[in-house]
Amino acid sequence: MQDVCIIGGGIVGLATANALLTKRPGISITVLEQEQQPGLHQTGHNSGVIHSGIYYAPGSLKARLCREGAAATEAFCAENDIPVEVCGKHLVATNALEASRMEALAQRADENNIAYERIDATELRSREPAIAGVGALFIPSTGIVDYQLICQVLARKITQSGGQVVYGARVDRIEETASQIVVHAAGQAYQARWLVACAG
Repeated sequence: MQDVCIIGGGIVGLATANALLTKRPGISITVLEQEQQPGLHQTGHNSGVIHSGIYYAPGSLKARLCREGAAATEAFCAENDIPVEVCGKHLVATNALEASRMEALAQRADENNIAYERIDATELRSREPAIAGVGALFIPSTGIVDYQLICQVLARKITQSGGQVVYGARVDRIEETASQIVVHAAGQAYQARWLVACAG
């Protein structure tokens, strides 16, 4: 019997397990992942960007959590020797309509206290010859990271803290009673008091 069973060994499931083990040392946790290593689905098939939060409405929970999440991601990487490249990002307008929308993004950046630089077409061509645009906003705080590597570190921290990550464990059935939840995966039954679904 485990305290918590988490379905999904991507960044959400592993970060959840790590946070629970950090906040409640000694809690028993099992993470079930259908693949043979962590982060092979959405986590490993994105752009790897650590977003600045420019797209979100000022004052919104999304804007705040994006900024806090970026800072937390960079801090976690620094603590665990995971390379982060703060290379910045160009938000490119390819026509007049997009250029007007870019002005709205600049205003949103001002309101969210995100630094940016206006780039005209000539400067954009000089910086990025393969990109055709009428202008851009350059966001210097945007970074990139290998999220699969973050997952591997998280999985290692979970096992070092007494949790377990089970690979090749595709969930095919869940049973619930008044006292427990039983998760069936790859011919095994995992009993837990709480179930957290973090599958894609």
